[in-house]
Amino acid sequence: MDDLVTVNVKGVYMVNTLVGPTPLVLLCDGDKALPIYVGIAEATAIGSVLNHEITPRPMTHDLVISLLECLNAQIKWVLIDSLDDGIYYARLIIQKDGVQRELDARPSDCIALALRANVAVLVRKSVITKAALDKNDIEDITYLD
Repeated sequence: MDDLVTVNVKGVYMVNTLVGPTPLVLLCDGDKALPIYVGIAEATAIGSVLNHEITPRPMTHDLVISLLECLNAQIKWVLIDSLDDGIYYARLIIQKDGVQRELDARPSDCIALALRANVAVLVRKSVITKAALDKNDIEDITYLD
């Protein structure tokens, strides 16, 4: 795990792209920021946790957490482990009865689940080297409340 970095989820933002306003999540490590574009549903799921919002009915990520609890399983951490052609790949690390399993998952789902389970979001250093920006170089983004 020497090649992994624990990052903080700074927030969900909107940025203007060629296709119009697009949500993104910023993961921060010191003065570096890793922007990950996400869908609006995933942005809402991540933003609701960051804003401590409680929905009247469980959302999909809440249901997954409840399902894992019912099965006596838990999320140990999530890992964003590669970047290929502009697409991030992630894994959800779960544990049940002392056995760990890795599940392929979208980074946005991993982040939403990690925030709900209060577990670490880890990123491989090679991904940070490839895609991270200096926080001071980020402009034209709007924080989503």
